[in-house]
Amino acid sequence: MGAEGNGGTARADVVVLTALEVEYRAVRAHLEDPRPVQAERGALFEVGVFREGSEERTVAIHMTGPGNPGAAASVERAAALFAPRAMLFVGVAGGVKDVALGDVVAADAVYDYETGKDTESGFLPRQKTYQPAYGLVQLARLVAAGDAWQRRIPPGDDPTRPRAHVKPLAAGGRVVAHHRSDVGLRLAASAGDALAVDMEGFGFLAGAYVNQQLDALVIRGISDLLGDKGEAHDERWQPVASRHAAAYAFELIGRMLTADPAAPRPLAPDTRPLAAGAPPEIPRRRRRLTIRDLGVLVDTLLAVPGMTSPARWQQLLDELPTVGTAVGRQSASRAEALSLLRVCEARRAMGELVEVVAVLAPDDPAAAELARRVEALGLE
Repeated sequence: MGAEGNGGTARADVVVLTALEVEYRAVRAHLEDPRPVQAERGALFEVGVFREGSEERTVAIHMTGPGNPGAAASVERAAALFAPRAMLFVGVAGGVKDVALGDVVAADAVYDYETGKDTESGFLPRQKTYQPAYGLVQLARLVAAGDAWQRRIPPGDDPTRPRAHVKPLAAGGRVVAHHRSDVGLRLAASAGDALAVDMEGFGFLAGAYVNQQLDALVIRGISDLLGDKGEAHDERWQPVASRHAAAYAFELIGRMLTADPAAPRPLAPDTRPLAAGAPPEIPRRRRRLTIRDLGVLVDTLLAVPGMTSPARWQQLLDELPTVGTAVGRQSASRAEALSLLRVCEARRAMGELVEVVAVLAPDDPAAAELARRVEALGLE
């Protein structure tokens, strides 16, 4: 798998985060040979192999602990270490309406129900909302429309057939124990289309939002209902709901693997007038960088002498006026290098990056290797 910690060559195609141990165990059961990896800033991950037919991908997993802040911080660390193609938060939630125990909800939006103004006359909500990646929502709808994901549930886990829904969730820092509680009434008034409530979904999507080009989705199994909540439900249904959510998540990951992550995207058509009688030109197509492409380019860029020093990093960004302002300027960490490459890819400035690196490090083998790899990928 080639996973190493502390600035090494850690790679993962997908990262799956959970809050609780019972959720983590359910996710881990789908992986082969999970091994620990120590990420930067002390966060611990495991990386294993997920096989789907003839394909296999590396999947990193991490337990964030309860709450939105921890989820947001874990997204940042996972993105910096693995630069994944997608990130999922998988676990349990309390059902608010239109769901049964063991059902699965993939969130097409997550509401922050706690933001608002507390006045003498009552609480006035000022609700914030984050949405997941459009492509993952579309894929989640396809998975929910069929029953294939249920084959991943352990035999005898649930005598009923759980359903999957693609609907909004609400998230906050409280454990909501009843539908007639203050928060329960608030949810009914301000988040009436939310099917369930959790404690991490909003922070998770907030963390994904600030990491450009990171696709993210929240998947929850229903372990209790606000109208019928008790400790017995937690003991019986948390493991079941965790396994159902994990089954749905890995069905979605399996569908992701069948799509080509490097599928070509059309360039903007040439708008220059054609010569009389000339056939229209077919727009050139270019492939999108895969996670492995990005990882190799990051390693090559940071191997250029002096590039990991803050002074040289700022010098590089100063020479890239079209993209340098979109990247952090305080350090030359792997996260900043990855961000720079993504911006250069999006703005088609890879050739400009190569030219500047060649000026800063003339005759350097790493600079020459960067130019060679960019040319081989057709990104100049």
